[in-house]
Amino acid sequence: MKLSLCEKQQKQRVNWYALVNHYDNMLAEVFQKISDHTVEPLYLTTPLESLLDRSPLVVSLKKGDALINSLPQKETLYFAAPLDISFKQVLQQLRNRLQIQFDGDRKGLFHYYLPSVASYFFFRASQEDSSKWLGCLSAVCFYKQVKSEVNEWVHIEGEFSPFSSATWLLAQSQEQGLNDKFIEQEIDAWAQAEDIQAFDWKNQKSVNSFCTQHQIEQPKLLSKLRHLVHTYSISLDNRYQVDTNQTSENIVKQLEQLISREYNYVC
Repeated sequence: MKLSLCEKQQKQRVNWYALVNHYDNMLAEVFQKISDHTVEPLYLTTPLESLLDRSPLVVSLKKGDALINSLPQKETLYFAAPLDISFKQVLQQLRNRLQIQFDGDRKGLFHYYLPSVASYFFFRASQEDSSKWLGCLSAVCFYKQVKSEVNEWVHIEGEFSPFSSATWLLAQSQEQGLNDKFIEQEIDAWAQAEDIQAFDWKNQKSVNSFCTQHQIEQPKLLSKLRHLVHTYSISLDNRYQVDTNQTSENIVKQLEQLISREYNYVC
């Protein structure tokens, strides 16, 4: 699927920049494809500078650049910026976003440039939060890799705001998006382990909600519930009332009995 990047965002002319994630032989492949492009490692002048040999690359693209369809789509994000925003300012914005604040005062490094992370972080978050995250950048474009949906190119526009050196505070919708990533990874791993080719994502996610509500953490019980909703093609969302004043094992056992009676007419 070929990608086309618009020369204007919200009626304003822009330049585009590719952020290529590190992968095996990435440096050799990228430098073989570029020609007179301005390139700089993302990790340069950041707390990750000691890992420059594994740093993603930021590439300043040309107008109508054919490079966009030769870079690996599953490893590349594209960012737009107004013409009056320099390459240095783009780097400053992208490097600043490597650090985030969450859960109050906790801080950490955030690998948003991983397309599999970006897919949930940008696509599953609110438009408003994604727009604010972009800051002085006009848009982000990436090949969506959400396990429960079809892969496709996604374009998200920003609302320009001046650069701020403040550490980004993770928004609630962004946190929920990242949580979706972990849930879908866990569901996908279960399905592969059980050699289940097709299943209902919504039903399987209801298992996670049910387990959170009833504080069920044991992997065996989680797997048992997954098999239950898969076998009967049901959702657990607010459908079955169980006695919460019992062990996790008994909650699951009671739920099995309720479902069995409903679908098999067992008294």
